[in-house]
Amino acid sequence: MSIPDDRAVTVPALRQTLGLPAERPDGIRDLLAVPRERGAPVPDVSADPWRLALGDWPETWRADPRTGPLYLVMLRGFAAPYLIATVEDIDPKRWGTEADADPARCVVPVRGTAFAATAILAGCRLDAEVMFGWEQPEEQYAFL
Repeated sequence: MSIPDDRAVTVPALRQTLGLPAERPDGIRDLLAVPRERGAPVPDVSADPWRLALGDWPETWRADPRTGPLYLVMLRGFAAPYLIATVEDIDPKRWGTEADADPARCVVPVRGTAFAATAILAGCRLDAEVMFGWEQPEEQYAFL
């Protein structure tokens, strides 16, 4: 995939770059996006796991790994325009494996950075209507 001169990418183009279908199939939540404050460093999520209020979804994804997130996309900014900071690879077999997990602070089982995707997408503006209006950081996520 080639990125346009204005370095903007749509959600279908983002999904296709990651090897996913252009449109998210019903019942599938394969692409997870989280915002970061502009100017904040990109965290090392393998060393300091990302925790989100995912409720019972990790149990569902553990029962059927093909339905859960495969990638975590970190965006810069809590409102448009969003810039893609990095793309992290998720291990779908590790969803819901935490003993006594708090549904309000579930660990996102990141394997590490998806370097090929990040090399293409980092710095691109995500052309999407995504809202991150929840108060708590663990509530600020979206499925693309």
